Amino acid sequence: MKTPAVRIAMPLSGLLVLAVVACQSSETIAPDGSTISLAATPAVIVTSGGVQANDVSILATVRNSIGVALPGQDVRFTTTSGVLTPQAGLPVSTDKFGNATTVLTSATTTATVAATSGKATASITLQTTTCNISTVTLDGSPNFTSCTPTEVAGGAFTLTVTVTDTSQKPCVGIAVSFTSSVASLPPTDIALVFSPSQGSTDSTGTLKTTLTLDQQNCSSKCTGKNCNTSLQGAEAVAGSITSTAVPVNIDIH
Repeated sequence: MKTPAVRIAMPLSGLLVLAVVACQSSETIAPDGSTISLAATPAVIVTSGGVQANDVSILATVRNSIGVALPGQDVRFTTTSGVLTPQAGLPVSTDKFGNATTVLTSATTTATVAATSGKATASITLQTTTCNISTVTLDGSPNFTSCTPTEVAGGAFTLTVTVTDTSQKPCVGIAVSFTSSVASLPPTDIALVFSPSQGSTDSTGTLKTTLTLDQQNCSSKCTGKNCNTSLQGAEAVAGSITSTAVPVNIDIH
């Protein structure tokens, strides 16, 4: 006599538990008793026109029960506002110092960012401050007479950008990027190099960068000949505002 097959129905909740367990089993998560500490740089979200105008880096440090940093642990970040990079919910592995990092952008209001690894969890709340960017001013008079970026005058120049609001007060923690105002370089022109090429304004609303010339361009375009051009310019961009271009003169013999 054939024995009838017995079918066991598993409730949906059980399937979900199995799915979660399977997902976690593929990760390296912090052991029981571990802790996570969070730090944000900068510590506030600056909004301009209701939209986040600065990138905020969130650093999670995972330690075991006796305070030793744990490398290779998968940390998952979430946020209540904005966008995280790497994407929220994806595991980010800690480095040799036990650190995992995510970057928050596009937040429109106060954001709480949480980090979890195994049973260890922590959260940090970032408040918003408003800066309605009005002006972005870039100061400097680059006049290159040398290709070599040394301390000798003519090889490197400092540019200073100042970001202010509609009341002419400094905008603090605003992300600024530097670029050449020439979209497409003529064959004889030399590319400009900014160091750093981007950063955030300090407590006075300013950020400095060092401007030099591309060394490979110098070697290929200026060897045994004169390089003389003033077609280029340097610009600073903050939010949707771009500074007036600073003329860059290159006169190398």
